[in-house]
Amino acid sequence: MLPLVVRGCKHNLERAKVKVDTYYSVRGSMPEIFQSRDPLGQEILEASKHMIITPLPNLTPEGYRVTVHTFTNAPVADFEPASLYKLIFMKADIRMVEESLIAGDVFVFDVGQLSLTHIAKLATPLIKSALHCAQEAYPQRLKEIHMINAPTYVDKVVNVYKMFMKEKIRNRFHIHTSYKTLYPFIPQSILPSNFGGGGKSVETLEGEWKKKLESYADWFTKQESIVTNEKRRLSKSTSTQNTDNIFGCEGAFRKLAID
Repeated sequence: MLPLVVRGCKHNLERAKVKVDTYYSVRGSMPEIFQSRDPLGQEILEASKHMIITPLPNLTPEGYRVTVHTFTNAPVADFEPASLYKLIFMKADIRMVEESLIAGDVFVFDVGQLSLTHIAKLATPLIKSALHCAQEAYPQRLKEIHMINAPTYVDKVVNVYKMFMKEKIRNRFHIHTSYKTLYPFIPQSILPSNFGGGGKSVETLEGEWKKKLESYADWFTKQESIVTNEKRRLSKSTSTQNTDNIFGCEGAFRKLAID
């Protein structure tokens, strides 16, 4: 883990120490995301029905890891964002254990099945918590975010997330109405066959990751007790500020309008 954190912090050791502190602090302060992480439990199995999350096995020429997130046509009435975030960070933790040093991350979201009901459910304060974790607790260096098969109202979900993102990340969104316009950014050869690529299908990759997730069941159980003891903290840090500051992201829900 430590080499990944140091690399993700551009070899700034002070930043790396803060990130490690934040990583273990959020585990204790956000139980809805970091507790009861059972890969075989109903919560995770249900979340897996709503989004397929597949890190691709091959890197881009720049050394970036591409992760494809695919919304499915599962009944949106059963969609629970907290369970989805839990699943996303479970896979992120496995990557922390197994990942070799990479130059950065590229996220691809297939939003062809995204509905306004999904967006309404996602537009809760939990977004702020989840994005704080992603930006401050994990060592990823997010290079690009692509949204493909985008419906006309996709700008609404983009605006929801942009409110709580750092400015440099906001400018890295790319919207596509078809997967074909993804090729100038990501080599077609490494993309899943679902996107006209030369790689395995999203479903095949998901099956492989399902087995991997299950193999980490005991690891997830042990990790639940590895959190910071805030009672022993000598001074306030970015990990222990009040909830108005801890998330360090701009934006408020009073600015959000969903038609």
